[in-house]
Amino acid sequence: MRLSIRTSTCLLLLAGIFPASYSWALIADRQQPLKVEADRASIQKKSGISTYSGNVVVRQGSMRIVANKITITTHEGQFQKIVALGQPSTFEQLTDSQHKKISSSARKMTFFANKNIIIFEKNAVLKQGKNTFTSDKIVYDISNDKVNAGKKNGGGRVTITIQPNKTEPVSPAQKP
Repeated sequence: MRLSIRTSTCLLLLAGIFPASYSWALIADRQQPLKVEADRASIQKKSGISTYSGNVVVRQGSMRIVANKITITTHEGQFQKIVALGQPSTFEQLTDSQHKKISSSARKMTFFANKNIIIFEKNAVLKQGKNTFTSDKIVYDISNDKVNAGKKNGGGRVTITIQPNKTEPVSPAQKP
């Protein structure tokens, strides 16, 4: 099934900003065709709601989103919100810098187009290489390149794991 240019752009924005800045996404991916596969599709032009369900897979270049259900909401031809639901929903894409894979998973991923914010909820995990960021809720403000994690009213934990850079071992001849 083919999507409109606006739908393609919105899904690409949803995919291209995990977990930090949009520049991390492989630039060539933006020039590739967007492909959506699902067991079912329901497009309601009057209400502005399109729903794709059952083994939903969205691909564009190296970008891939897998979810049980994706709902896209528009108003007067403008995107308002994209919601991906799954057990979990997953996202992956290669980066331009060093061609490392960025991946994320959460039971719910919501992109608010007018605020340029993505919210990952319920067992959210963001990864780049061996580094991970986990929390029950992660809010990413794309415009300000700002991440907030944890529950607003306390409870839950935020875990960030940053692996050290590998350094070359010092040979006996190089030791002082």
